[in-house]
Amino acid sequence: MSASALVRRHAFWALDRARGGTLARSVADVDALFAAPHSPAARAARRDRLARLLHHATRATRFHAGHDPADLASFPVVDKGTYREHGAAMRSAGCTDRQLHRHRTSGSTGTPFEAVWDDVKARRNQADAIALARRAGYELGMPLVYLRTWQGQYGGGGLQKWARAVVPVEVLGLDEARARAVLAGIRRRGRPVALLGYGSALAELCRALDAGAPPVEGLVSAVVAVGEAPTEYLRAAVPRHLGRPLVARYSNTENGLIAQEDGSVAYHVNVASYVVEVLRRDRDEPAAPGETGRIVVTDLFNRAMPFIRYDTGDLGSLAVDDGGRADDAVLASVAGRVLDVVTDTRGRPVNPMGTPELEDYADVRQFQLAQTGPGRYEVRLNAAPDGGRDARIRQEFLGVLGRDADVRVVHVDGVPLLDSGKRQMIVNEWRAARRG
Repeated sequence: MSASALVRRHAFWALDRARGGTLARSVADVDALFAAPHSPAARAARRDRLARLLHHATRATRFHAGHDPADLASFPVVDKGTYREHGAAMRSAGCTDRQLHRHRTSGSTGTPFEAVWDDVKARRNQADAIALARRAGYELGMPLVYLRTWQGQYGGGGLQKWARAVVPVEVLGLDEARARAVLAGIRRRGRPVALLGYGSALAELCRALDAGAPPVEGLVSAVVAVGEAPTEYLRAAVPRHLGRPLVARYSNTENGLIAQEDGSVAYHVNVASYVVEVLRRDRDEPAAPGETGRIVVTDLFNRAMPFIRYDTGDLGSLAVDDGGRADDAVLASVAGRVLDVVTDTRGRPVNPMGTPELEDYADVRQFQLAQTGPGRYEVRLNAAPDGGRDARIRQEFLGVLGRDADVRVVHVDGVPLLDSGKRQMIVNEWRAARRG
């Protein structure tokens, strides 16, 4: 670590010690529960935090009043629409605007939404970020190249930004030329940096290296993908080009850092700060062990606006332990947005992780699968027309969607980014049209 990085790191923790060391204790707590989520101490801490949250919510909010604080399952499952409909009834009484931190999101659903955090939640999110970053290979003070869309509400407070030495990279308009410029900047620094960003943005860096950009291996200490499920291409390209394993996070704007990979493709739940359930797609009952369902989160630290049994809009499955039971500390998969799931020609949902990724086609820069009707699909390629290649790609998708599927390959100048800056690889336009 460079001298300037050490100065930032020591100054940050010295200030925390002067304030009583609360952040350091919180980071240690996250570390301990993340490492041993099923230990007796961890189970006791998780039960106590959940009980305190539920008692608070029943006393402080009109929406949750009357539910049994001893039974999480007695609380209703809610989503963004619930918060928008009930508004103030879902916020705790006594919180003033000056005490709140606002986090705005639309996500892949396009539903505008504002979550509010109190100071305790904001500090806890900071501890989560430090602890999970450390597990990925990043130490506070080291430069952090952060690839996302920058809209003014991200990156922490002034001291945190300074300590993390954040280097913001805007992903809107990120092409090969700009990717090469980012890589050149890493080379000029000459000291290790950490990379954090959307999977599609990290893939742009790797494709630039595929195309002959000067290497940066040895200058990267950690690579963390957020916002989008990593593709097989990205998982293979990151260690090949950057010399580090890819670590993926599962997080959202309204809650924070929910889970992170820890040496495998499974996501270990941040049980120190969250309770995660996986419920069936069509009803509010636990999914069978290993079954893909809706990811539902309870945030243990937000008192201002309690998130209790919050349907994130994502699909996933819990791991199965040796006894055949669902392990609530491990998400075996995070499959994508509920609204982004397409169905095959027999009406069965297609797991987004099982669709072709086209990583073997070097001339395909981007692609998108869109369902446009029952049994009708478009595979949109950002690539020059090639009859033989397009026919092979069509056959790959027929193998997943059904041999009787109507699959058209169309050529586009690019797959547009969402307002969030993420690129949506699978869309169900037919379902969206039916909702409209």
